Amino acid sequence: MCYADTTDNPDGTAIAHCYCGWSDTYPDHDAAEVAAETHIRDAEAAEAEFAATH
Repeated sequence: MCYADTTDNPDGTAIAHCYCGWSDTYPDHDAAEVAAETHIRDAEAAEAEFAATH
């Protein structure tokens, strides 16, 4: 399972990051928050699909 979070930068951009190694920079906190939530949902869906087929 992934646990994504965000970090705000002094220039107004924000980084979405996860312990799995994924990270990306976004123009603002809200965009980074959406990306982090999407990353978590996508990871959970992939894990559920794998579990259902194996």
